[in-house]
Amino acid sequence: MAKYKSVYVREAGANWILKILGDDIYNGLSRLGYECRKGPYEDYQGEDISFHMWWRFAQPYKDAKVNAVFVTHTDDATKEEDLMKMKDQFDFFVTMSPEDAQFLIELGFDKNKVFGLNLPVRNNYVRPMTMGIFSACYADHRKNDHWLQEYCSTHNLAKLVNFVFIGSGWGDFVSQLEKDECSFQWINISRKMPHEYFYQQLLLSHVDYYIYMGMDGGAMGTYDAYAMGVKLCIADDGYHKSIPDIDNKFSTKEEFFKEMDKIIAKQARRLQFFEDNSVIKYVEKLAYVFENATYPNIQEKETSYDYSVKDKRRSNYFSNTFERARQPFVAMVMKWKDRKKLNKKRK
Repeated sequence: MAKYKSVYVREAGANWILKILGDDIYNGLSRLGYECRKGPYEDYQGEDISFHMWWRFAQPYKDAKVNAVFVTHTDDATKEEDLMKMKDQFDFFVTMSPEDAQFLIELGFDKNKVFGLNLPVRNNYVRPMTMGIFSACYADHRKNDHWLQEYCSTHNLAKLVNFVFIGSGWGDFVSQLEKDECSFQWINISRKMPHEYFYQQLLLSHVDYYIYMGMDGGAMGTYDAYAMGVKLCIADDGYHKSIPDIDNKFSTKEEFFKEMDKIIAKQARRLQFFEDNSVIKYVEKLAYVFENATYPNIQEKETSYDYSVKDKRRSNYFSNTFERARQPFVAMVMKWKDRKKLNKKRK
């Protein structure tokens, strides 16, 4: 059972990605059962948790049981100085990544107060991987198309791919793919259509990988795919061997299966990444931090580095300019105005 009931999200500036992320956090925490409000500094009404999205203007509330702040880019010495002034004022510092958390720890922040949560993704759609076969299909399986058919029948990974067949004779093959619940497109362009070969090359340019399984000296379609910048998964045979930078090659069915597993595993990891780093998963981690003052996952806590993050960041600091030098003064004035507004509303 949650020990805290209410959260106030102190918004960042309009037309900024942090404003959108703040809205995501507000909506996500509401779905998790918290009583949530969001708004400017002066609209705080005694919520248990205050979460400040704009660290440069953040200042804790005396009535909040948890004062947390979201720390974004520190890219000059002036920002670092301002950040250091805050290190004992807040209960939690949430950064954009574990490496950013390590940066604060190396600056001297209490490691038990710093939490590096990777920013959530905003994509709701992950484009399927597409593999193209630019060849006719023959009854005697001279192109070893049966390897692909067997692979699709025996490997669940195949369901993550959209197979595109450009050529004639694939009817029975794709019927079997349909039974195996695999996705496909069969494009059969008549040789009578003007410019049909060039058109088929353009179709080929839209796939992620080009597959050729025949052990018959090579296929001209491989040259076409290479010209279009398509990644190659091809038989290590004939004039294919002259092509530089072949991504995946094979000489046997077993090697073909291994290469297919390698390729499609990338898509599986991509899908898993977007699932694991969704907005709602991010908000669940954030809520866990607020409630338990620790990471929800021990692996996140034990991230280590073989270099100094502080030295790395400082070596890339921007030089001070008038605009950057005036930022601390602007922040000080804004904080004073915020306190004045809050005190006025309370009176």
